[in-house]
Amino acid sequence: MIALDPRPLFAALLCAVSLGAWAQGVTPRTVALGQSAPLSGPARAHGEEIRNGALAYLRTLNDAGGVHGRRIELATLDDAGEPERALANSQRLVEELRVFALFGYPAANLSRELLALVQRSRVPLFAPVSGARIARQPARYVFTVRAGHADEVERAVAHYAELGLKRFALLRRDDAEGAEIAEALRAALRRRGLPEGAAATVKPGNAAGTLRAALAQEPDVVLVAAPAAPAADLLRSLKRAGSPAQALVLSLADPALLARSLGREGAGVALSQVVPPLERTSLPVVAEYRAAMEAETGRKDTSPASLEAYIAAKVFAEAVRRAGPALTRDALLLALEAMSAYDAGGYLVGYSRSNHQGSARIELLAIGRDGTLLH
Repeated sequence: MIALDPRPLFAALLCAVSLGAWAQGVTPRTVALGQSAPLSGPARAHGEEIRNGALAYLRTLNDAGGVHGRRIELATLDDAGEPERALANSQRLVEELRVFALFGYPAANLSRELLALVQRSRVPLFAPVSGARIARQPARYVFTVRAGHADEVERAVAHYAELGLKRFALLRRDDAEGAEIAEALRAALRRRGLPEGAAATVKPGNAAGTLRAALAQEPDVVLVAAPAAPAADLLRSLKRAGSPAQALVLSLADPALLARSLGREGAGVALSQVVPPLERTSLPVVAEYRAAMEAETGRKDTSPASLEAYIAAKVFAEAVRRAGPALTRDALLLALEAMSAYDAGGYLVGYSRSNHQGSARIELLAIGRDGTLLH
């Protein structure tokens, strides 16, 4: 694992702040980004993917001279997946270390307290790796890149409704994110005059009861909103129950992990994700990403999360370029809101004063008979 040692960056920032010179995290040679992510604990792999995807792009950018002569540096503080620790890290990054912006926060770290800190300090929060609605509420200093959960559910319902499938069910976790996805499904069905779907919460040790609730209305399509491991268990149970319903797993599950877990049992399962397929190297951004990740980590490991972070870092760098040499936070915000159409290499992003979500792109994939991903 290759990690950026934050200590030299922090020492430089503290020195600059003590001199009262670079209060916005910008020097003639650097732009400082801060991130809190799990680099230990159960969510370590996800945190490393996000961090390494961003670093892969920034290494390429900085080796080529940076933006307006400045390197963009990312310092990540470990929060072990604990929201309270993530908030404390954020306060340190903003109030003590004076970073220019916060970047690439995992979904678990988003909270009303974090957004209040961002608003109060006027420090941008760019590209949280989350589809949650909380990241898409009107906020001057928050910009997302990826599609939201509501976009994902809308795409799934639209696709299958066009094929004549009308009855939907949802298997979801018993948390705020799961409830939000259930609400998005109800809204998508109401817009089309379709029957309200059954939504069953996934609770440990109650797979049979969960499936009975979801299958009670004999759905044509079952959406699964869970990470790869529990999603695989649910799909196996669905198959054993003999349901003919089409299963579609939302992007909470890593498609490659799910496909490997299911093997041939996964044949026909559909998946959605918010970035292009990792194998679609005909897209410049995917080819660039794969090469950059191998250079950064020494491995050919890829994932939707690291690609999402790579694209986000590229969009951020473009906004810094458009903001001009006299970089300030206000200049960055104006540059982003004027970025109505930016092609990041086959991934289109657009913002405005009233729209701080860069993309609503959703990709639908399927697991083939041999366990490979089809797109």
